[in-house]
Amino acid sequence: MNGWLLALLVVGCVVVLVLRVNGEPLNWRDLLGPPIVLTAIGVVGVVNFDGLTGTDIAWVIGGCVIGFGFGAARATTVRLYEKDGELWQKYTKWSLLLFVAGVVVSGGYGLLAVKLGMHPQARPYQLAIGISFAGEAAVLFPRGLASETPFAKDKERPWDRLLNDRLRR
Repeated sequence: MNGWLLALLVVGCVVVLVLRVNGEPLNWRDLLGPPIVLTAIGVVGVVNFDGLTGTDIAWVIGGCVIGFGFGAARATTVRLYEKDGELWQKYTKWSLLLFVAGVVVSGGYGLLAVKLGMHPQARPYQLAIGISFAGEAAVLFPRGLASETPFAKDKERPWDRLLNDRLRR
């Protein structure tokens, strides 16, 4: 993986962690968008890897199970609350602990997989991060629905207007 892309992923994860530790609105786009996009990019990376073997696929599936499990466990520790009539989320110390534990366990699993024959290029970081966020979303989504507080409205992002203007042409 390109060093700049990896650095961008790390910075993105740090930004997400800081926002969630401080508390942020829980909206549909932020809950579902990143896991879908990152997982799709990761799957494309795996599928397009020349020399992909059954061993690689087995290790990738195992890594996905670990990532999804840690994401789901992390979501059980997230504090959901109402603020200004909307649903908000806040990471607790347990959420952070599970985030770090997930990174350590997934990293160790990845190193073991490569040592036992997996091609390192068949293990994209985007897939691992996306699956972890998918596990989190799989638990937060029903918890949010059960809270009877509406999900937060999506806030307009600077690029939304630009994209909408281009799509209308």
